[in-house]
Amino acid sequence: MALGLTDPLTALSFSAMPVEELADYHRSLVAAQRDVDHWRRLILARIDLAVASVADLDEPLTPPGLYGTVCAPPTGLRRLIGIAPTDVRAGEGGLLIRLRGALDELTRYEKMLEAVTGEAASILAYRAGAVA
Repeated sequence: MALGLTDPLTALSFSAMPVEELADYHRSLVAAQRDVDHWRRLILARIDLAVASVADLDEPLTPPGLYGTVCAPPTGLRRLIGIAPTDVRAGEGGLLIRLRGALDELTRYEKMLEAVTGEAASILAYRAGAVA
């Protein structure tokens, strides 16, 4: 059996699987890790939006003397990205707390998923070496 496994019961389960089934399972674990990474990026982006929503950040202004030129910032940026105008707070503070909690839970899940994926890879590598 491969050394360095973090969960002997998972390793035992993996060592009992046929190699093809274990390879398929490993591929599904890797796909799940990609999904977790995608969701992590989405949550981080939404946290940025929640922070921007509660910040007193006005839309970019055209510096004096540039009115009527092609050098002007776009308008309606807050609306475009789905955050409330600075004079309307949409309860983003509470959402920010929930988003950070979800990110913490996702991090714990991600660590477990990485460990299980590593175990499956170790068993696959060991069995491939034993077969060769």
